[in-house]
Amino acid sequence: MGIIGLKEADCRSCYRCLKVCPVKSIKFTDEQARILDTDCLLCGSCINECPQGAKTLHSDLEAVKRRIASGERVIAAVAPSFFSDFPVDSDGKIAGALRALGFYGTAQVSYAAAYVSREYYRLAQAGEMKNILTTCCPVINDLAEKYYPDMVPYLAPVKSPMVVCGEMVKQQYGPDTVTVFIGPCIAKKGESMDIRHNTQIDYVLNFGDLAQWLEEREIDISACAEEEFLRPNAEIMRLYPVAGGIIKTVKALGPVEKYDFSGVEGIDACKEVFESIRSGEIEHCFIELNACEGGCVNGPARGNMGANRFTGSIKLKKHVARTGTNYPQIPEEPEMHKLFLAREEKRDLPDEATIRAILRKIGKETPAQELNCGSCGYPTCRDKAIAVYQGKAELTMCVPYMRQRAESLSNTVMTQTPNITIIADSDLNIVEFNPAAERAFGISRAQALQKGLYEILDTQDFLGVFDTQNDVTDKKIELPRYGLILMMSIVYIPENNMVMGVFKDITAEEKRRADMLKIREDTVSMAQNVIEKQMIVAQEIASLLGETTAETKVTLTKLKKMLESDGE
Repeated sequence: MGIIGLKEADCRSCYRCLKVCPVKSIKFTDEQARILDTDCLLCGSCINECPQGAKTLHSDLEAVKRRIASGERVIAAVAPSFFSDFPVDSDGKIAGALRALGFYGTAQVSYAAAYVSREYYRLAQAGEMKNILTTCCPVINDLAEKYYPDMVPYLAPVKSPMVVCGEMVKQQYGPDTVTVFIGPCIAKKGESMDIRHNTQIDYVLNFGDLAQWLEEREIDISACAEEEFLRPNAEIMRLYPVAGGIIKTVKALGPVEKYDFSGVEGIDACKEVFESIRSGEIEHCFIELNACEGGCVNGPARGNMGANRFTGSIKLKKHVARTGTNYPQIPEEPEMHKLFLAREEKRDLPDEATIRAILRKIGKETPAQELNCGSCGYPTCRDKAIAVYQGKAELTMCVPYMRQRAESLSNTVMTQTPNITIIADSDLNIVEFNPAAERAFGISRAQALQKGLYEILDTQDFLGVFDTQNDVTDKKIELPRYGLILMMSIVYIPENNMVMGVFKDITAEEKRRADMLKIREDTVSMAQNVIEKQMIVAQEIASLLGETTAETKVTLTKLKKMLESDGE
């Protein structure tokens, strides 16, 4: 089961998720978006940007509840950004709320961050790395390993605070202790399952899960009693989720002369950094990389998505300034090394002839016809063609082409149909007038578009359709003014609040019908004359024929009735 799922009934093929995905790790099949788990960075953009709410996030909440209910020792490892996301005025109240939910205790991930910053400081003091890129953000780590493998040598070979925290808890309370990370980051779910350290954190809950759980239990954090954390106050390390917070903690350990410090926020900005390092423009820099603009306080799985990241950052900074900015005492020396690996997945690339063949299928015969509009989610038509070749995209994802095709088919139908077709808006202004209508009413389309429908037809039925939104089907009308007899159907178009009248010209059919009726009437009249003449003859020879006369009358009467019946 993937971390990010899909509610198929809600996916409307708007391609919004693909447009915001920084690495295009979404495949469209049968007009449904599918996350490519091996490619995905778990940045959460597709979830938060989906206008239909079609993306789902796998939750460990029920599993955590079961572990607590079973009586096991379950310890929460809470990210420091909780203070910017929940209505608390002290750190201890979040620990109290978690105790009320049944947790054995609460560890501060920010305390473990002190070990991470100390390792960063040691790397910076040694000065052996050409550049040092922080590795606390799993999104950026995956970006480098999967898409910029040449950046791996610059990644600081240090575990993240979450992994270190989980490891320390299990060392202190036993390997059977259940550890639950709680934070605003979706990618932590993927990091917790990384085979390099998948025993440190057992479950990951996001702040949304926690908010839901507290609401279910009717627990008000602000009213909770304060509880002590399992480790001392993390002090300045609580600035980790704020942009630039990691740099501040490293500098708090002492001066670093061998590197210039810089912070970068946002995946696109991090890509630019990678490109600059690749081109040799950046050297001897210590760079704090955050996938989320503003840092973790703007994580994709915050409990209060309506909160402003700037106010959250200010709130957290003020709280840290008020309650302690020292570097915490960290006597242990846990194993901090992490090996980063190039994990780029090589995909077959089409040659130029194949790309051009794919583009021709969507009406792009020449490069000049490549709009590069991005409506499909890919930046260029060529990128989309490559995705089609790789099975990640469908030809029909080209919105301009499909619109052009639909318009072309629509125009063909309107032009070629022998039926008179007129479309009018709610003010009964004519907005479409096909060639059959031009021939029938003797005016051009351009002239018709300047007229109201009432200038051509009786609009009573059209007004009725607007009022009731019930269609009219196969109603015969006569237009003596134009010498026409028509079979009329009127259809309401709710998307545009318009009506479309389709008229089949049955004038010739009605004339033939009238002609046939006249022939039958004449035939009946002739039959009557024959009967009368035969009766006269019959009377004259009645004495000779006897009952034959009566039989003749019956026979001729039957013939007359038969002819009259045929006329009907």
